[in-house]
Amino acid sequence: MPRVRADNYDDKYRAILDSAATLFAKVGYPSAKLQDVAKACGATKSMLYHYFPTKDDLLLALLIDHLERLLAEIDRALSESRSPEEQLQRFVDVFVTKSSQSRQRHVSAMNDAKFLPSEKRAQVLKLERKVRRTLSGLLRVVNPGLPDEVYAPYAMLLIGMLNWTDLWFRPAGKLKPRELCDRIARLYLDGFLSEEAADRSPQRKRPVARSNRARS
Repeated sequence: MPRVRADNYDDKYRAILDSAATLFAKVGYPSAKLQDVAKACGATKSMLYHYFPTKDDLLLALLIDHLERLLAEIDRALSESRSPEEQLQRFVDVFVTKSSQSRQRHVSAMNDAKFLPSEKRAQVLKLERKVRRTLSGLLRVVNPGLPDEVYAPYAMLLIGMLNWTDLWFRPAGKLKPRELCDRIARLYLDGFLSEEAADRSPQRKRPVARSNRARS
């Protein structure tokens, strides 16, 4: 007879993920132990094994939860936006806000996926690729006509910028989150739009730097 799920199963599941995210971000995934996670969330080790048989299972659940929630927020934001430029702005807003709200999960997503066995890591990479494809497709709409091979690198460049923002940005500083997101979007959007669709040459001429040495 199958085991009946407790009424508070989801609450306990979420508490375990929260405690694991905090611990992994603090001590690093390789050094963290399941008994430490259990202690942090007020559970027994046997109860923790009921939810996650191994530490890898726990990390996988943590990363999938973070990425699926990020994708859901991105899809919602894009569906509510009217223009491609506004969609890019909303993508930046969601990515920065979600990373800030789930900072420990974001740190694990950046640092710990590499510790998973290949078959589990593949599930995480699949979701990460979906985020990149979403942004790459958006950039194609924002500035159509560029060579096909440049959209993915542009998406990776922006995601790389956004991934690290939460690690140095302090919301209590003079630059507020709303202004930061606006500046990131303008910086990237204006630069991206400066790429000319007609210029497909891989060897664009660069201006020759003028020497600072005085001519005799």
